[in-house]
Amino acid sequence: MKQRWIRTVLGLLLTLIMLIPVIQGDRPELLERFEYDLYDIRLKQFLADDKDPRIVIVDVDEKSLATEGRWPWNRTKLALMLDQLFDQYGVAIVGFDMVFSEADQSVDLGELKQYLALSGSQNIDDALAALDSDQHFTQAVQDRPVVLGYLFDRSPKKLQIGHPGSAVISHDPTLDRLPIPEANGVISSLNRLQNVAVWNGFFDNPMVDSDGVYRRVPVLQRYQDEYYPSLALAMLLALFAEESVAPIVETDATGERNALVAVDAAGMHIPVDQHGAVLVPYRGPQGSFPYISATDVIRGTADPSQLEGAIVLVGTSAAGLLDLRVTPMSNRYSGVEVHANILSGMLDERIQHQPDYTLGVELVQLLVSGILLSLIIPRTSVLISTLITFAWVGAIVAANLYAWSEMLWVIPLGYTLIMISVLYLFQQTTGYFFEARNKAQLANQFGQYIPPEVVEELSQQDQSVQLTGENREMTVFFSDVRGFTHLSEQLNPQQLTRLMNIYLSGMTKIIHEQKGTVDKYIGDAVMAFWGAPLKDENHARHALQSALKMIEVLPQLNQELAREDLPMVSVGMGINSGPMNVGNMGSNFRMAYTVMGDSVNLASRLEGLTKYYGVPLLVSGELASQVPEYLYRKLDRVQVKGRTEPVDILEPICLLEKAEKFLLDGVELFSEARDHYQSQQWQKAKECFAEYLKHYPSDEMSKIYIDRITEFEREAPGEGWCGVYSHTSK
Repeated sequence: MKQRWIRTVLGLLLTLIMLIPVIQGDRPELLERFEYDLYDIRLKQFLADDKDPRIVIVDVDEKSLATEGRWPWNRTKLALMLDQLFDQYGVAIVGFDMVFSEADQSVDLGELKQYLALSGSQNIDDALAALDSDQHFTQAVQDRPVVLGYLFDRSPKKLQIGHPGSAVISHDPTLDRLPIPEANGVISSLNRLQNVAVWNGFFDNPMVDSDGVYRRVPVLQRYQDEYYPSLALAMLLALFAEESVAPIVETDATGERNALVAVDAAGMHIPVDQHGAVLVPYRGPQGSFPYISATDVIRGTADPSQLEGAIVLVGTSAAGLLDLRVTPMSNRYSGVEVHANILSGMLDERIQHQPDYTLGVELVQLLVSGILLSLIIPRTSVLISTLITFAWVGAIVAANLYAWSEMLWVIPLGYTLIMISVLYLFQQTTGYFFEARNKAQLANQFGQYIPPEVVEELSQQDQSVQLTGENREMTVFFSDVRGFTHLSEQLNPQQLTRLMNIYLSGMTKIIHEQKGTVDKYIGDAVMAFWGAPLKDENHARHALQSALKMIEVLPQLNQELAREDLPMVSVGMGINSGPMNVGNMGSNFRMAYTVMGDSVNLASRLEGLTKYYGVPLLVSGELASQVPEYLYRKLDRVQVKGRTEPVDILEPICLLEKAEKFLLDGVELFSEARDHYQSQQWQKAKECFAEYLKHYPSDEMSKIYIDRITEFEREAPGEGWCGVYSHTSK
């Protein structure tokens, strides 16, 4: 019991220690990586099965570079592409996952020659002015739902190239106190482009996870005390002709802590974390959206059915253009498709998120796991505790997956699984050491008295073994070699030692087979008991079975003794069941695990009375009542020395189910004789005992009764005689 509580307390202490990094928000990097891996596994298990046709990626791919020339292209091509998208294909909106921060100095020679031929002018400056590609691109953007991309700068240089356009949230003191990413500078498109573009969005990601993987992307960044949208959020606003968003901030119960939990954009609820970031709702591997080569759009050969009414994102997937990202889906994932996934999730309101009370949920999850395992594992076997642990892990994982799929909650799982594993291993390890220590102690304390398998069973008990003394219902056994003094006088020391070794080994083996405890050897005598240190509900049955087995094997032991020219032995045994004290008893100099009490003394008296009654085994009426499946011959009701209460003395014969008819008839005849004796019908009793002797001529008990009857016939017993015989000697 004490060891269980020690293991429980240690488990709870370990749980509290492991809670500290979670509370402080300072988890080891290795555990963070494990959490990332579990997030990626769950993400891949719940991917969409189809493409999202609403969003089309116009891709500057290898085919486009081969056809249109190296990147960057002359912006007249981009203007032509925009004209094609809106005028020929009828797209809904176009967003650029790229920045046009520098003026285009390139000239399309073919276009230049065509201009000079048509105009007849030879003035190069006039021609260049007329062929200004940036102006063409600006005109293509103007008055159309086009979203231009830009990126924020967080370097100490505080680069200021252009401006980010219009903010979607103006200065907000509440948001200013939140850990939303803040930029020092901006790199945006040319002013002439910015001045005609209504919507702009950043495409940089300052929140790449520590392993370099794109799992979350901010939809807001702070710049000069105002808040600007990401490319995906800006496209959502452009799609619904909105220019601002509303932050949703919740306050905790104390009223002191605010948390940004979502933004409302065009009537859509977009859950974000305290950094204003969303978990990218990847639909699947790269290619989860329709891809159309940019050159096909420019040349008018694209499939109109794919583009009509579509949301278009223009980006690059060619390897040399450096817009490939590491994502949970792939190590080479097109950056433009990351924005497409976010926009798709916003439109569907299908964005996994961590509620602001996620930390509380995880702490409860960890605490309950720690308490549960700390209480259960020390109290159950390795198999049961392992099954319970697996069942608990299964329940946590199932609840986690349900929250993920049905409520879009991302509840951390990795740290809980690590803690359960550590706690399980810790508990099993400490249990192993405690068990090894217990076994060593038990082997040291009981190894000489009880068999190893009982020591093993004791070590597996839920509660520790009581050694300091207690009162129990038990059975005690005494046996003694008849005429041992005479035998010992005939043998030399070596022969006597050999005789006792053969005899005591055989008897002890039988006691151990029946889960008995050898209390001591007293010369030729054996004292044993059942019911301690291991509790045994069948202590009386096991003791009786041991004694009968000893009687059965004694002839074999005598044969072994005869082969070694040693004298044969006979024994007398007594068994009694009842309450007795058991525990370590003795002095400061020597202790022994033994039993004491009136029930013990009675068993010793029964063993001594076997000489008088001429039988090898006597048991008390108390024992016989606990093992009713045996056939007994009730020999006498006596008052032994040192005891005032009379007891019934019985001779066990065999199992009732195996008793032959002549045995049953004999017991019935003897019982009838005793009944006549008890009722003082001396003549009938004598006749019955005489009849019994005809069948069992060597029966000493019948002769004793006939002698008693002869005495009573000469001198009748006094009034109040109830058939109890008093023994005045041990």
